[in-house]
Formats: sequence, structure tokens, C-alpha cells
Amino acid sequence: MIPPEFGCTPWGRAWVRTVESTTAVGPNPMLPKARSLARNHAVTLSTGTGRLYADVSASDAVQRVRIDLPRWPARTQAETERLIAKATADAPGLAVGDLPDTLEADLARHNISFAVGLDEQVAACDCRTRRRPCVHILATIYTLVQLIDERPALAIELRSSDTKLASLADLDWVELTEIDAASFYGD
Repeated sequence: MIPPEFGCTPWGRAWVRTVESTTAVGPNPMLPKARSLARNHAVTLSTGTGRLYADVSASDAVQRVRIDLPRWPARTQAETERLIAKATADAPGLAVGDLPDTLEADLARHNISFAVGLDEQVAACDCRTRRRPCVHILATIYTLVQLIDERPALAIELRSSDTKLASLADLDWVELTEIDAASFYGD
């Protein structure tokens, strides 16, 4: 079986469900185009606590997208931190930015949602389309899903009040200035 392109982790799947609702009356015709934009790297995404910014390149134009996400109240934040501490203690050796899949199930049992439904998001796009969410907003969410699948901690950081977001840069990337040319090839 081939893993899904978007939402291959429980963290990403929760966000995919926000745009691919099973309760919808019919299929959203913009979803294939939005997935294509995300798949083909047409979205440049940056995040902050409770906020997404994106430049979406489509049809020879760049549309700016901003999505505001509600942060958790203090009580939810505290409960989430407790569950994270327990789950990470039970799963030693996790990579930086990874979270155990069992944590997602624990959060669900405690009615803590890290994915934000379209009705709770405050989204804006520069495009002229009157239908919201537009294809650019949807492409931004699909790109977010890809990032969350790679680094699940981002799903928590977006809703947290005081968590500092780590850089979304490629973790395998090393600046050339950080390499000592004299010792790189050995003696």
C-alpha cells in the first residue's frame, strides 16, 4: 500500500480532515488544484505562534495568504504540556521535532484539538475570488500538512501560547560557512 501524500501521520491527517470533511455535501472542486500547488512547491510558508503566512505562486501571480489560528487557553496548554511530558518520557530516542503517535490519541481522549477547523480560522488572501476558503488558502493548509508530517511538534507549537517555534529549514542543510575547509577532507 502506498502511503498518503498528505497526512501520512496522525498529526497531518487531523489537519487534512479540516479541508477534506466527510460531512461535506459534495466534493470541493478546488482541492485537486490546492494539492497540486502544495505538491509542486508553489507555496512558500512561514509560521509564528497562532499564525501562518504564505506566498502562493499560481497562474503567473503571487497571492499572499495569512491564516490566524486560535491559541489554547491556559488550562488546555497546561494539560497538553503534561501529556507531552508523559508521552515523550515513555518514548525515548525521538528525533528533534518528532512526537509519539500515542500523544495524538491522548490529546483526542482529553478533547484537545491541535488541528483548527476552517470555521475557527481567520484567513485572508489577496486574490479576487469571493469563495472562501480559496484555492490559495487550501494550498497553504496542504503545505502545512506536509510540514507537520515531517515535524509533528509544529502542530502543537502553532496552538501553544509560549512555545518557541523551531526553524522550518531543512534539517540536513549546512551553511558552507559552517564547514572548516581545512579539516573537511581530512589529513
